[in-house]
Amino acid sequence: MPKLFYPDFFNDVFGPIMQPGSSGSFAGTSRVGRIARYTLKSEPKRVRILFNPGDHHMKSLGNMMDDRGYLGGLQDFSTDDIRLFDAHELARQAGISYEFGECSSDNSWTGSTTFELTGAEGDTAVLTARSIGGGMVSTYTIHGFPIVWQADTFALLAWGGEHAFLHETEQRLRERLHDILGAAYYEDGQGRSALFVEFSSLPDENAFDEIFADRAEWRLLPALLPVVTTKNRKPQLFKNVQEWRQVSEEQGISFVQAAIEYEKGFSGWTDQKVWDYFEKINDILFNQIHSLETVGYDRAKDTPNLPIYGRAWNRYIQSGRVLEDPITRHIITHAMSTNAKLPGTKIVPGPMGTGGGYLYSAIDAVREAHGFSHEKVIEGLIVAAGLGAIAFTNAQASGNSGCVGESGICCAMGSGAIAWMAGGDGRQVENAASMALQASLGIPCDPIPGGKEFPCITRTIRAAVTAPLYADLALSGIDPLIPYHEVLFAIEENRKNSSESMLHCGINAAPCAKQCQACFQSEQMADKLKYEADASR
Repeated sequence: MPKLFYPDFFNDVFGPIMQPGSSGSFAGTSRVGRIARYTLKSEPKRVRILFNPGDHHMKSLGNMMDDRGYLGGLQDFSTDDIRLFDAHELARQAGISYEFGECSSDNSWTGSTTFELTGAEGDTAVLTARSIGGGMVSTYTIHGFPIVWQADTFALLAWGGEHAFLHETEQRLRERLHDILGAAYYEDGQGRSALFVEFSSLPDENAFDEIFADRAEWRLLPALLPVVTTKNRKPQLFKNVQEWRQVSEEQGISFVQAAIEYEKGFSGWTDQKVWDYFEKINDILFNQIHSLETVGYDRAKDTPNLPIYGRAWNRYIQSGRVLEDPITRHIITHAMSTNAKLPGTKIVPGPMGTGGGYLYSAIDAVREAHGFSHEKVIEGLIVAAGLGAIAFTNAQASGNSGCVGESGICCAMGSGAIAWMAGGDGRQVENAASMALQASLGIPCDPIPGGKEFPCITRTIRAAVTAPLYADLALSGIDPLIPYHEVLFAIEENRKNSSESMLHCGINAAPCAKQCQACFQSEQMADKLKYEADASR
């Protein structure tokens, strides 16, 4: 039976738990780097990290900390490891030589990254993979074999032995281990055969030493997602809000419980385990939106690429001249902590890296203003997760679709959550999300390299402060005409029919933005593109 894999609350929507930054460009790249690390037998000592020339990635390298993600992952730092911020320095201390550059020509996988690696014992590896958005990743080739894998399982790659030996190995593994999800054979075009076996739990490496001895090379790759794929996964419970409501009605359960059933079908977890994980997410998001208050506005440190804008906002509030209403003012205060991206403050995406913090900024401000219970907040997060899973099902919920795939879906999730918290039903949740998403169509994903978080901060704060607006409109009875999933369909059609420039150029056409990019490349990245370690180490 083929492996079931579809958008999940904790893998895709509210995931991964990570250090502050972009889920795709920081967390996803660190996961790609970790996969690269495990393709080697020994500790990495030399790596070339290469991009397709046609992707023009070198122009923006480092702007979203992808360079640190790749290097940190190579050193086996997880997405929530604070050491990611110091990946360059720690790689140099470890004697790792590295270079960022371009492949000689484009490969078949747009947006992919190729790692050419050498280990301390002279072993080598080549990996081509990609951060595909939201912290999710996909491999394309491992050691030259065309293996597509999303790090949702533990995996064994064995190669170099005779084909008959590999088949014999598969049978021995099936006799010893009972959590094998599947096995596949690959050829690399050079006469080599490989066996790739996926497991739902971490197998004992000692068993592999005994099986393979010196007859084949093998590597054990770790599962990197919080919810690992198992044999017992059920088919996707719903793909749009109409089906979600139908599940609720037919099973005689609440709209929220229907969402919990979706997650249980994917993960196999109990009701309590699902609820507890949302409690964990809630705690992380609460700490994130209060991080500047905790650290102190004047003690938080600016970085070359990100000033602490919350410091200016706090001083403005103290002046008593703020024009906004109390809820909006409260949301902006929380959003400024989210934007600060203070190292050591863990975050949860939703769907982009800081998206969880932005939508929670709105949820918490509304909770405090209206006295909603803690239970209602958790229910709101569950509803937001359901809307996020539908978004990932029907469109690319990432910057690949333009900013609507990030701040737009973030706003839709927050709007629907608040509508539910305020007493709305499933239909009103959908109407709020649809209106929020319709308002975001057409906005490009165009971060300025070296642009100190512009224009992103303008879109993310807008998403947070307007979430209650669309909830109010839906609760008033206004029907936005277009169902939520059809707005997502429109987003996907626009993505497929739009040029790269339409989706990503935007404000970068401005002369000042081009000056920022040139300054960023020359002043901040010039000494980070290549490092040669002392050969005597």
